[in-house]
Amino acid sequence: MKSSQPIQRILAQGHFDGLCLIYSLFNAYKALRSPNEKASDFAYRNSNFWRRVIGNTPSLHNFVLGDGSDFGKLRNATDAKVKQAFIATCFEVMTDGSAVSSVVTPTDIESLTTMDFSEAVAILCVKEKAEFEEGGMGDHWVTIVGRDDDAGVYLVACSYTNHAYGLNERQDTKTERYYNTTIKVDRINKSTSYPDNINVIQLVPSA
Repeated sequence: MKSSQPIQRILAQGHFDGLCLIYSLFNAYKALRSPNEKASDFAYRNSNFWRRVIGNTPSLHNFVLGDGSDFGKLRNATDAKVKQAFIATCFEVMTDGSAVSSVVTPTDIESLTTMDFSEAVAILCVKEKAEFEEGGMGDHWVTIVGRDDDAGVYLVACSYTNHAYGLNERQDTKTERYYNTTIKVDRINKSTSYPDNINVIQLVPSA
């Protein structure tokens, strides 16, 4: 489907690098904490957390070179555990000193179809075969901020959609979170995603 949205002509951060995992983490955090805040204001307020997360990112050169979340040659199960531990550590950094703590829980494709998004979001990695509203994104990390059961789609905050297809942000009336693309619920499967790399993120009051 050809986009009717304006297409970006000027290069921006993200066109060359492979930091989609990091952006999916911050999009998840923003969706849970400040869904209505202007992105640039949120980035300014949380720049110290960005620096700390980047400082704790393994194989950072792979991210910057565009190779993304390549933490070395590992078995799938081990790779998933390494990524989950990294995700959990990043959220500990982002919630450090705040009134909330993060809970990162691995989940599966089937559980996503019935997951309650009112107090949680999900982060997952899709494959090249995954087809969003406007087309594919390649191997890519995204944040699912909600689900429209009537339309049978997940509501997705994607760090690259604006670059590829133009700005088309919409607000989920249930959660007040913003999303910029969708993917059909039945299009998230073992052939279009990495089933061991799906994590649910919740923020709970700190003890």
